[in-house]
Amino acid sequence: MGADSILEVRNLEKVFRDRKGPRGRLEEDVAVRGVSFQLERGECFGLIGESGSGKSTTAYMVAGLLKPSSGEILFHGTHMQMVFQDPMKALNPRRRVLDNICEGLLYNRRNGLSKTDIRERALEAMDLVQLDRAYAGRFGRELSGGECQRATIARAILIHPELLICDEVTSALDVSVQAQIIMLLGELKKKLGLSYLFISHDIALVNDFCDRVAVMYQGKIIEMGTTKDVIGHPKEAYTKELIQSVLTL
Repeated sequence: MGADSILEVRNLEKVFRDRKGPRGRLEEDVAVRGVSFQLERGECFGLIGESGSGKSTTAYMVAGLLKPSSGEILFHGTHMQMVFQDPMKALNPRRRVLDNICEGLLYNRRNGLSKTDIRERALEAMDLVQLDRAYAGRFGRELSGGECQRATIARAILIHPELLICDEVTSALDVSVQAQIIMLLGELKKKLGLSYLFISHDIALVNDFCDRVAVMYQGKIIEMGTTKDVIGHPKEAYTKELIQSVLTL
């Protein structure tokens, strides 16, 4: 372990088992195979690859939303949070924006905070993500996609996590809004000392935002290094094809 590691992932594997066919035969789908990496404090580490490569499954296991079939996940911090791809679906449509943001702290009252304290902290989080307090009493359906994503980020940072897991957080947004969200994440990284596990298929985005990157293909990491080296001087044929497909669009 590096002295400044916030996260270590060791030989992570996820096998999905399902009964298929007329006789209910048990079939296995190995979604993640022997994935290992570590993430340093204050670093943005990217996982890239095409759809179905295993990057989101890896993120869900790190977040504790999926149980690994084998391997180890060592988190050297107190809190991690996840921001999801579709901000509209991530917010409870029956609750107002401020109530959505407060949700985590309200359900975990062991922090000793009163409801008034929690709501004030949530309003401060709205300030941090540059979401006007006037939206506090609105429902998610009354906000744009970018505004909803700011609300989900506010909810994520409310408990002061050291690690934020971002799963395709800009892919459901317009290009101009994507740039705003990435700029916001960069500002929060500096202000709050955050580390990021950043999942994306957008090579250009990862190139601008991530310090290091790992390329996933068929559930495995096939190449890993600094973003400059991996994207600027790829070694594996798949990585070259992935980058070339972006350059020729």
